[in-house]
Amino acid sequence: MAASIESLGTSLIQRLPLLPSSSSRIFRGEQSNLGFQPALFPLTQRSLHRVNRAVRAPVAAAVTEKVVKVVAEKPVRFKVRAALTVRKKKEEDLKEKIASQLDAFSDKIGRNVVLELVSTEIDPWTQKPKRSNKAVLRDWFEKKNVKGERVVYTAEFMVDSSFGMPGAITVLNRHQKEFFLESIVVEGFACGPVHFSCYSWVQPTKIHPSERVFFNNKPYLPAETPPGLKELRERELEELRGDGTGERKLTDRIYDFDTYNDLGNPDKGFEYARPIAGGDKMPYPRRCRTGRSPTNTDVHAESRREYPSPIYVPRDEAFEEGKQEMLSAGALKALLHNLVPSFVASISPESHDFKAFHDIDNLFKEGLRWKKTLQDQLFHKIPFVSKIEESSEALLRFDTPDIITKDKFAWLRDDEFARQALAGINPVNVERLQVFPPVSKLDPTIYGPPESAIKEEHIIGHLGGMSVQQALEENKLFMLDYHDVYLPFLDRINAQDGRKAYGTRTLFFLTQLGTLKPIAIELSLPPATPGCSRAKRVLTPPTDATNNWLWQLAKAHVCSNDAGVHQLVNHWLRTHACLEPFIIAAHRQLSAMHPIFKLLKPHMRYTLEINALARQILISGGGVIESGFTPGSCCMEMSVSFYRDHWRFDREGLPADLIRRGMAIEDPSQPHGLKLLIEDYPYANDGLLLWSALQAWVRTYVQAYYPNPHVVQADPELQAWYAEAVRVGHADKSGADWWPRLSSPADLASLLTTLLWLASAQHAALNFGQYPLGGYIPNRPPLMRRLVPAEGDPEYDNFVADPHRFFLSALPSLTQATTFMTVIDTLSTHSEDEEYLGERRDSYTWTGDAAMVDAWHTFAAEVRRAEEEITRRNAEPARRNRCGAGVLPYELLAPSSPPGITCRGVPNSVSI
Repeated sequence: MAASIESLGTSLIQRLPLLPSSSSRIFRGEQSNLGFQPALFPLTQRSLHRVNRAVRAPVAAAVTEKVVKVVAEKPVRFKVRAALTVRKKKEEDLKEKIASQLDAFSDKIGRNVVLELVSTEIDPWTQKPKRSNKAVLRDWFEKKNVKGERVVYTAEFMVDSSFGMPGAITVLNRHQKEFFLESIVVEGFACGPVHFSCYSWVQPTKIHPSERVFFNNKPYLPAETPPGLKELRERELEELRGDGTGERKLTDRIYDFDTYNDLGNPDKGFEYARPIAGGDKMPYPRRCRTGRSPTNTDVHAESRREYPSPIYVPRDEAFEEGKQEMLSAGALKALLHNLVPSFVASISPESHDFKAFHDIDNLFKEGLRWKKTLQDQLFHKIPFVSKIEESSEALLRFDTPDIITKDKFAWLRDDEFARQALAGINPVNVERLQVFPPVSKLDPTIYGPPESAIKEEHIIGHLGGMSVQQALEENKLFMLDYHDVYLPFLDRINAQDGRKAYGTRTLFFLTQLGTLKPIAIELSLPPATPGCSRAKRVLTPPTDATNNWLWQLAKAHVCSNDAGVHQLVNHWLRTHACLEPFIIAAHRQLSAMHPIFKLLKPHMRYTLEINALARQILISGGGVIESGFTPGSCCMEMSVSFYRDHWRFDREGLPADLIRRGMAIEDPSQPHGLKLLIEDYPYANDGLLLWSALQAWVRTYVQAYYPNPHVVQADPELQAWYAEAVRVGHADKSGADWWPRLSSPADLASLLTTLLWLASAQHAALNFGQYPLGGYIPNRPPLMRRLVPAEGDPEYDNFVADPHRFFLSALPSLTQATTFMTVIDTLSTHSEDEEYLGERRDSYTWTGDAAMVDAWHTFAAEVRRAEEEITRRNAEPARRNRCGAGVLPYELLAPSSPPGITCRGVPNSVSI
């Protein structure tokens, strides 16, 4: 009987309403601040999810052998306060200033911001989440003229002791203007401050009538969602998905998929039409849907919105003010950099090309100076030109690229040409030669014999006494192979005005010093006729003046090939485009309270916006990439071709990529489980430091929430995210058998590590050296305008007579060069609001899981240690690929950076 009475008493106690409490004190066995002995109310800690149950309401119970009398105390009402941090714009235009003042005055008469707290619990009477009273944000009028970037407003709520934990807060903006809400902190509950990390635009009710919902920072897997938050969790995701119809407004927060059907503009003319990337004919990742109307000419092509008109991305994905300021400054520089060269070229045709290397040097030293006669003509006819030069002389000049700061002539040397394959802006194409001669995988009935024209006699004298077979066996031969990437497009490329290209192969020999030296370059063209002798041509290191210039031209063509593959494949496709589906799916399928969303959030920042801008001005028909790189109008088709034939997600992680290229072998005895076959490979050396730090952090995080395979498999949001990213976002490759499974914690950790690597370190290595290493055009020409002449060619005599002039005429023109330089100047720039690896703007409140906050700080410390190691490596003379006379240090994977063009810094995300 006593046992049954005790059971009944316990049952009644457990049904009583919850009271706010400090659960951490209860687990330590201390008395709560409300004076109740925790021993009376045993609790079970859920260590897996670190979500502590609240303390039950106090009761007075008298227990006898026959009667149990339970009397619940009357709930006590008490006041709690919310502090909201709102970020103000630094500068407002007149319209925005008027709207701000109107909002301030209308707030005074009741058109204000209204908030409501939502409990994690269900009200037993209404069977709906418990809610506080509605509270009005205070002092909007009084603080209308407050100086400073952030303003803190307050609101007060009355809740009773049965309310429980606030799990969400709703915000209704009844002003005329949107505002940017950074964070909310609610104080007054016994559990301590409750944090809401927002960083979101709140639209006025005239645009979005429904209330916005923000969840507190506690992470919950779907199965662990408190009852009071389940409906809100599902509703928020439904709103973010939209219904897939209609044109998106700039104020929307809807994430959806579409093909790249907006790259061309057929209404402008046939030459501006471009095929749709995405679908059976041209497989490609999906991008964020905008829903614009079709063009008049082609119903399958979406109409374009040209820059600077804004293009849709979900409102919270748009650049914040700091990033916008950086891009505006870049646009001004671009205008001034290109205005004068274009003007000069249009008036003086002889100024179209560089005549001597000092013409290129003058872009950096003295700005754009013209011949005195031409300058006088311009000043007499158009006085404003002189004013531009006087007032904006600094802006007319380009910054001196790093590549010529330590050794102006380094780019001419073979060792520097080879070094950049390991420590340049595109260090991810060099591969170990495993078969000699190299063999093409293209159809021999179309492209001729697959074997390379490079023979043993071409290279035997450059192998340090080794035979070719011995050099292969001892891992001494390496290659840059752009033959198969370019050859199918060469007829169309070379038919374009001012475009000339080969499919190139370059062989390197690994010296005893650990450096590479080029030993042969093969230049291939599609065979005009079977057995055409000009289809394949091999050049080797020169021994005379004429061959030295031919060798320099051949190296320039290799660099042009490299620049195109770098930009179209390794940079744009493999980081920007292939990550976008995972980002869209994350917002559609993972709740903001999901622990994996919290992990991914800083690594998704700005990516959708920069990709939308790329569709507007970079990869579009007639855009910067087509006009500035050798493939021209074939650019996106080359990118599509690589995605179709070569891209595999399971090979995108750093270790897998190094093994695929033959640059490393698995070796458990090595620090990162890999042995590099070129020990001094700066990209790989430093990359493995960051890869390992990311991997350790992700494994720790995943294990905290997914202790076994069942939890992974039973998480509907997680599985829906991955399934949608693959089946919709990468629909054209979704049937491939190489997609990693998502069945275990190890699977999830591997997937996430690869995504974080691509978004942070891989993108940084491929992006932020573009201007420092590519801004000096002769070092890395993005396009070539002449083929390498051979005896008997009409151009050969001109080449021999003036090789210096011929070489410069093969490079981009003055206007092509300056246009390209201004674009990569902007792309290489860090904005002031950049967030780098090991940094978070809400580093202590991004999650309510204290153990994971500590684990993140451990990761941040490991990132700092990696940076110290990179600094140390750059000072080691034995590392000749990053240290030596005139040699640039390799800092592209050094995590931190000040703003500007620094040739270093690893942002968390693909943010530019």
